[in-house]
Amino acid sequence: MRKLLLLLLFSSVSYCQSYPGSFTRVGLNAEGMALGNAMSADLSRNVYTFYNPALASFQSGSDVMASVALLSLDRQLNSLVYTQSLKPTAGFSLGILNATVSNIDGRDYDGAHTSDLSTSENLFFFGFSNKFSEALSLGLNFKFYYYSLYSGVSSKSIGFDIGGLFRATDALSIGLVATDIGESYHWSSTSIYGSVDGSDFITRFPNVIRLAASYQLPLLGSVLSAEYDFAPTPLDGLKAGIEVSPIDILAIRAGIQSTNEALVGTEITYSFGFGAKIAFLDFSPQVNYAYVIEPFTPYGIQTLSLDFGF
Repeated sequence: MRKLLLLLLFSSVSYCQSYPGSFTRVGLNAEGMALGNAMSADLSRNVYTFYNPALASFQSGSDVMASVALLSLDRQLNSLVYTQSLKPTAGFSLGILNATVSNIDGRDYDGAHTSDLSTSENLFFFGFSNKFSEALSLGLNFKFYYYSLYSGVSSKSIGFDIGGLFRATDALSIGLVATDIGESYHWSSTSIYGSVDGSDFITRFPNVIRLAASYQLPLLGSVLSAEYDFAPTPLDGLKAGIEVSPIDILAIRAGIQSTNEALVGTEITYSFGFGAKIAFLDFSPQVNYAYVIEPFTPYGIQTLSLDFGF
């Protein structure tokens, strides 16, 4: 019975693709998801080292961001991030990204319901970067993953990202990021089956090399961003997003993500959203919303984020 339940859990926790850390590829918040997660070189907004650690040194002041994403099939994605400038040339960010799957129908070999199961996967990260000139920044993300899969079955991993950002002009920025270096999950089923029937195995995180660019247009406060992920199939592919601000307090966003599926060809995911901000006293709160059309699910991803700059 336990073996069946464990298999059910493994088959139910995937967010996108089948590699470890798949929940992090959904996105961090509503801004990123609406723009196709093409955020690794974007300096037009509050920066997030989740996408590129080199962004932190371009942070102005302090920022707190909280986000909740509701997905179909009883999945949820939550994040909380704090980013702080360190004058004159540095900055840092720390945060958590949490993914849960609940109401998993556990059954025994006879098909009878046993209990409702759940899983939790978490990423804790700390990013730091420094400007070595007005145009060049280099940064590092330290990352800790913790995955609670089943009673007595969990795994953890430590690794890092490295990133660079070059501001070619006031309007054009170029980024380069290498992610999830040295990370893997070590799984053991001996707590369930004992030392005789239990086994150990390792699942390694995919290494992704990301080349990104962002360009700020003078027309309607528009920003164009794009990046390409060099990674194992089907994680390799193009991401792109556009933001238009017809008035200062409103931003309208749209994005795409394409992945190279080995069996079915190129798969494209579309997203859109908006942001509204109000400045008063020393605070600049912003509300962001995103909807992502997720393939192969009953409905898409709805994400709401709150951002407080001060």
